[in-house]
Amino acid sequence: MKRTTTISMAAAMLMILAISSGCYTVNNKPPTDAQRADQLARSVAMASGVNNWPRATSLAFTFVVHDGPDLKVSRQHVWNVKDRTDTVIMGDKTITVKVDQPPTSDDDKKAFRAWTNDSYWLLAPLKLFDMGVTREALGRREVAGKTYEVLQLSFKGVGMTPGDRYNMYIDPFTSLVAYWDYMPSSEMTMQATWEQYRHVEGLNLATFHQMGTKTIAIQNLSIASE
Repeated sequence: MKRTTTISMAAAMLMILAISSGCYTVNNKPPTDAQRADQLARSVAMASGVNNWPRATSLAFTFVVHDGPDLKVSRQHVWNVKDRTDTVIMGDKTITVKVDQPPTSDDDKKAFRAWTNDSYWLLAPLKLFDMGVTREALGRREVAGKTYEVLQLSFKGVGMTPGDRYNMYIDPFTSLVAYWDYMPSSEMTMQATWEQYRHVEGLNLATFHQMGTKTIAIQNLSIASE
């Protein structure tokens, strides 16, 4: 469940959007499977505000997990996007870690894992064109009586858990993620909702997820931009 988020992702994403715009009408050829997947991924990124991500200078939020009524996790983040540092408050510890360097101490490793995991639950739709991400369009599937376009993500040599896979269920009317399947192995699939979207500084981000008996909430979200 742990992926890495960097500001350079946005620049690469914008370049891909510019280069590939309109590529599916060349010589009247039908799109390839890879082009269909990229087209779907672009629609998600654009609906989520990827064009505005390069303007972000800092991002603060609290990552809160409940299992039923029981509080399991509460972590506060103050992420300086430009300086590439994240200050994490976990219990009685406050740790500032560089997010673009391998952590060394045990505390830094814990903080880095927390930042990687927690920020991915918030920003995954902006990271679809990160280096090492493979996109595959799986066609349409129905969940709770509604039909969605499904985009599968797999990873090669990136993140802290590169064997993970995700199926994103994309609303065809809004191009926003409504659900995803988290698949840490071929034998395990856990589906989570993506809901309670908030518009903040040009980004459109889900702040609540229901996954079985667990809820994952992004609270106190604030973003500063240039």
